[in-house]
Amino acid sequence: MEEFPRFHCCVDQKEEDYDSGIQMYFMREYDLAELLARLIDLDAPHAEEYKKMVEFIKSLENYIITGEKPEDFTFMEKIKGEKGWANAYKLILCNSRAAHVAFRACRKTIEVLYYYRIMSRIDGFSERFNPENFRAFLLMRDILYKRSLDLMEN
Repeated sequence: MEEFPRFHCCVDQKEEDYDSGIQMYFMREYDLAELLARLIDLDAPHAEEYKKMVEFIKSLENYIITGEKPEDFTFMEKIKGEKGWANAYKLILCNSRAAHVAFRACRKTIEVLYYYRIMSRIDGFSERFNPENFRAFLLMRDILYKRSLDLMEN
């Protein structure tokens, strides 16, 4: 093999290199959805919220690929969140598996935000990576941080 292979991207309908940011964005999005799915079992009182978050992520992926309107994420505006990282090491050292998963999901939203912002600057992708949907992940980050703190205390 003399050249690196490429993959067909269903977003821009072009052949992309494997270092394309779009692929990394979707992988981080899947990681976040997987962590939220774990929380459905680990944090049963909030299972419906986690399910709605996964459904939003799934619909956002569909929007990015097809342009079909994503699910409404405003339900997250009604869920209490918390900004900051003051208790990060307390969370890391706590004995609650659920708190660890919630905190990992919180941190994973940062990776999603990172790749989302990168994609928002690239021609061919920028129109579907908009500030409004970016805001959904900011809300999710704060909700997951608050949930991790609450789970640590229980």
